[in-house]
Amino acid sequence: MLSAGDWVVILLYLGGVTTAGLLLSRGQRTRRDYFLGGRSLSWWMVGLSIVATETSALTFIGVPAMAIGRLRQGPDGSVLAEGGNLLFLQIVIGYILARVVVAAVMVPHYFRGDVYTPYQLLRRAFGPAPRYLAAVLALVNMCLQAGVRVYVTAIPVMIVARTVLPGWGIWHSIVLFTGVSLVYTALGGIRAVVWTDVIQFFVFFAGGLFALLYIPTLLHAPGGATGWPALLELGRDKLQIWSWGLASREAHPGLWSWVVASLARLLGGDFNIWMGLVGATVGVMVSHGADQLNVQRVLACRDAAGGRRALLLSAVVVGPQFLVFLLVGVGLYAFYLQSGFDFGALPPWDPTGASHEPKADYVFPIFIVTQMPPLVRGFLVAGILASAMSSLTSALSAISSVAVMDLLRPLTRLGQRPGRELAVGRGGTVVAGLALIVIAWWAKDAPLVFNLVFQFAGIFSGAKLGALLLAIWRRRGRGGPVIAGMLTSTAVMALVVWATKRGLLRINWPWYPAIGTLVCLAVARALSRGDAPAGRDVDREEEDEP
Repeated sequence: MLSAGDWVVILLYLGGVTTAGLLLSRGQRTRRDYFLGGRSLSWWMVGLSIVATETSALTFIGVPAMAIGRLRQGPDGSVLAEGGNLLFLQIVIGYILARVVVAAVMVPHYFRGDVYTPYQLLRRAFGPAPRYLAAVLALVNMCLQAGVRVYVTAIPVMIVARTVLPGWGIWHSIVLFTGVSLVYTALGGIRAVVWTDVIQFFVFFAGGLFALLYIPTLLHAPGGATGWPALLELGRDKLQIWSWGLASREAHPGLWSWVVASLARLLGGDFNIWMGLVGATVGVMVSHGADQLNVQRVLACRDAAGGRRALLLSAVVVGPQFLVFLLVGVGLYAFYLQSGFDFGALPPWDPTGASHEPKADYVFPIFIVTQMPPLVRGFLVAGILASAMSSLTSALSAISSVAVMDLLRPLTRLGQRPGRELAVGRGGTVVAGLALIVIAWWAKDAPLVFNLVFQFAGIFSGAKLGALLLAIWRRRGRGGPVIAGMLTSTAVMALVVWATKRGLLRINWPWYPAIGTLVCLAVARALSRGDAPAGRDVDREEEDEP
């Protein structure tokens, strides 16, 4: 359990980050200061902030859980682990490739004019309606994803609090964590978010490295091996890292049956290399080229060259980071395999909830609280909070900027009263925080929250990326076909997600962005054939930007 020293480390960290955020709130006078940090942030800070933003507690907790596998209770009440492997590393290949593509193709367009969000490009190319639709879809998407991440963060907060307050539940943790993050995000804007992200990146990455080095010291394999050899022996079933995604020819001797079975595995089976090279590449083109969550950081750089360098730095860092946390999951599986998955007084579920179904997402936080040395426990809990706060504060800032710059400002008279823009931006951040609390509570019954986040993203991602690619490629045109493409893509992907959850289809989430993007592009192009060029040039300033 946590010692007094652990609590001191945790409280010092939370107090230090909040104080830093409040100090950085000074000098916020305009919307450019609040939403873009005055476009004066160093590229290396932005690059580390991008990694910290996409990491979140979802990586710190959810990625090890993917290596552990799905937990379930056996007939005798014992906990069993099923599945789990390192195949997610193939998806990371796409994470790296996509950053290079976004840096080369999309970033230069975001530095032409007074751009605050990527959806302004839709206004310039196709008129205001596609921009408004894209902004609404982006807000729904960001709120759903960030709300799930808040829930993930509430898990370790709850486990830590239960060491002192046994009745502490997930709801208390959601409210507490979101409230702390709101304090400095609402006041400090993107500058405070990026600076604290840099601090938090080093904290959670160091925490992951320590866990990876420490867990093997606790392992003793049945054959007598200890340390890393014991990890490799106990966790050998989890070490698969490569799959072509093809069916076995022995099981399907006929050519046609083999093709059908292989296609089913490629689309709906475990992670495979094609999901990484195609699906994940398109998916990260969405998250880093079409989502305000990361585009806002790129726009905070001094120029397009700085934005490109920031993305390329994040490409260098992201691979080792995921490898570390996946191997932590293998180590955790090996450790609890020794004890028959006995978690002691802290079971892997919410004791205040109706369901006592075990979840792998609880395993790493429980291990930290019960097995780590004193002070290190506090540091690792701070690492979880660091990863979570970086993601949550980024989402709060992004949601507020889209709501204000893409909806409130052009649709109201807000642009004629610049003095109120800063206050409205801060108010939007608070409203976003309240929305995330509600969504986090709703997400608490999901079996594997890592998958849930990407399922939400898949519904909207193709619509956003398809529309932005059209704006970049065509530069001008009617808004109707683009709107039809976005709506059709969203409807089709919502149907795909629903059918997949009902077992009617088997399509894994890395394919969702690629499918949605193709639908959006196909519909928009089909409806716009023969159109005369319309709209305005993408390089011109927007009329609603004074």
